[in-house]
Amino acid sequence: MRTRKTKQKRFPKFRFLLDSAFAKPHVFKKLSKKASVKHIRHDFNLSPETEDEEIYKLASQMGMFVVTLDLGFKKLVKRNAAGVCMLNSGMSNEEIDTKLLNFISGKNPNDYRGKAVKI
Repeated sequence: MRTRKTKQKRFPKFRFLLDSAFAKPHVFKKLSKKASVKHIRHDFNLSPETEDEEIYKLASQMGMFVVTLDLGFKKLVKRNAAGVCMLNSGMSNEEIDTKLLNFISGKNPNDYRGKAVKI
């Protein structure tokens, strides 16, 4: 007797752009298996002092979500552009990895484009 596999809806991968407050992408092992994770300094050679507007513009051009501790990013969010995921400061890398992974589980990134989400 054959068992039927239930089809799980497959969504496109989330694509994250970490701002300078975060560790290198390879530190976030669980998240990196389920999403594309890049860093403004380590992948795009931007300065830690890069303006928020420039980071948001890059994320929008690349179809990514900015991951930040800076609540000021919320004012930059534009409809049909990059989304922003805001985290609390003081979390360990492991906590960040788990929080972001839990956030994206079963979600479609297109539903969050142009939105700021506090995780």
